[in-house]
Amino acid sequence: MPVFIVSRVDITDPARMADYMQAAPATVEAFGGRYIVRTGNIEVIEGEQHCDRVVVLEFPTRDQALAWYNSQDYRPLRDARWQASKASIMLLQ
Repeated sequence: MPVFIVSRVDITDPARMADYMQAAPATVEAFGGRYIVRTGNIEVIEGEQHCDRVVVLEFPTRDQALAWYNSQDYRPLRDARWQASKASIMLLQ
C-alpha cells in the first residue's frame, strides 16, 4: 500500500534551498518514490495556514519512504535543508 510524505516548508535561505530542490529528486527516485506535488502556489481556502512550499511524495511502502529519509544519499541534503528552511514533515499511511 502506498504511503505519502507531506512537507510544509518555510524557506529561510532561498539560494541554499534551490540547490536542495535541484538535488533531492534523484534521491527520491532512487528509493522508488515520486513527486505528487511540489509547489509554492498555495491558496488557503479554510483555516489559517502559512508556508512557502508544500511537497507530497509517494513511496510504494513505508519501509522505502523511511529508507529514503534516513539514507546516506539523502542525509547531506536533509542537513542542507535544515540550514535553509523550517519544515513540518509527516508520513501518511
